[in-house]
Amino acid sequence: MNLLYHAHSGLRYLVLLAAIGAVAALVYGLATGRAARLARILPAAFTGLLDLQILLGIGLVLGGLFPDAAVGHLAMMVLAAVAAHGSSIIANRSFDERRALAIRLGGVALAIVLIVVGVLALGRSILGSAPPTVG
Repeated sequence: MNLLYHAHSGLRYLVLLAAIGAVAALVYGLATGRAARLARILPAAFTGLLDLQILLGIGLVLGGLFPDAAVGHLAMMVLAAVAAHGSSIIANRSFDERRALAIRLGGVALAIVLIVVGVLALGRSILGSAPPTVG
């Protein structure tokens, strides 16, 4: 269980890095009026890493870590994944490239806000580290 906790804790840095990269690529695409290849790849990487993070978190909850505080945290993370996936689906259906970029940017930004709220629901710092809590 300790290994799973450290994997979950460490993966958040990759999730945040992918989020920052996705925002930068999407803002660049909107500013220049053309979508770079990274404007599709980085939001997809962010969404995939977020999905993996949620799976690891569910494993922690099932393993007995954070059972009381995890409800709000898990709900926010699932909503963040819904925002990321939903914006991607809606953007893929858009015929206007600029609109698709804006939709993806909105989805990633909303997911970031939900992630921050979800981490704060645990009473933890976004970048800090804390030992696992058995509840």
